[in-house]
Amino acid sequence: MAIFFCYVYIIVDSVIQLSGIATIYTAFFSQWEYMHWIMTGLLALMMIMVMLLVKPVRGPMFIPLLGIDWIGALLWAAFMMCFTFICVYGNYFDWWDSGEIRGAALLGIACLCINLWRASFLHHPYISFQAMKNRNVIRATAIYLVFFTLIATEHVFEHSYAANILGFDETNLIDLNWYVFARIIAGCAFTYFTFAIRKWRYKTMTAIAFGLAVIYLAYFYFVIDYGVEKEMLFVPLFIRGAGAVIISIVFLTSIVQSGLPFQVFPQALTINGFTGAVMGATFGPAVIGEILRRTMAKNADLLSANIVDFNPDLTHIPIARIYGMVQTQALVVSMKEIYG
Repeated sequence: MAIFFCYVYIIVDSVIQLSGIATIYTAFFSQWEYMHWIMTGLLALMMIMVMLLVKPVRGPMFIPLLGIDWIGALLWAAFMMCFTFICVYGNYFDWWDSGEIRGAALLGIACLCINLWRASFLHHPYISFQAMKNRNVIRATAIYLVFFTLIATEHVFEHSYAANILGFDETNLIDLNWYVFARIIAGCAFTYFTFAIRKWRYKTMTAIAFGLAVIYLAYFYFVIDYGVEKEMLFVPLFIRGAGAVIISIVFLTSIVQSGLPFQVFPQALTINGFTGAVMGATFGPAVIGEILRRTMAKNADLLSANIVDFNPDLTHIPIARIYGMVQTQALVVSMKEIYG
């Protein structure tokens, strides 16, 4: 399974990066509407390939969609939607001072409690306690939340830094995806030869992934400035992406090898998808975004006070320009502080 997951992450993560590159360059060299025709053509090509190359196989028995806890599925989906809404729009609605966030929190807690109550007596709950209490599932959930919070600066800082501070246009921004694409290949290859083939330990692979995350944060802490060249961003983006791929493959494999029976195994994978793709991807940016908002307000106040106290000759400069200079400087200082 470790070998299989290496191939899976090469395909899935690579396609995510390449689709963004294809979209921007289609819009750059022609009209953005052509992307719809490209996607339609690729979907038609996929359908034709399936019809021509895949042979239908009829199993010895028919398995209908009976016995599935559809109510549990809807409740778990509602809980994850509420969790995502709070993390994504919490800063926008000013967190618990708004009725929207409080309502989403109450609805999410209610859905979670009902799910746990139903799992205590249903014969086939959507996610059973056996899956939720599995040691490897709990460990993977905790590691995902910690690790993806560490590298959440990817979603909060990097685009703003490259676009607003360095002045990159859309084509230069999307060129950074090639760096991420290279890290996917390197991270999967490294995991394949070490973890899948040579059977390196889980702790070793986890230490390597967290070490890469620390290098990524330290690199930006020492390098972030106003005049960074695009090529200088290759190292942090490469290292950050490789660490994320390693963590994902290693802990997905740990869930597979946790000894769960086949009936419970898909439930553990569902939890892995929730924690990795939903909670890990939204909780970290919400935390880092809130820290950035508070840190930037503090630094903007300090910089504004310094300008007023020590630069009386700046009175002839328009206030809007001074405000923009303060905000830009505060953003860079705050990002450096948070990276540290």
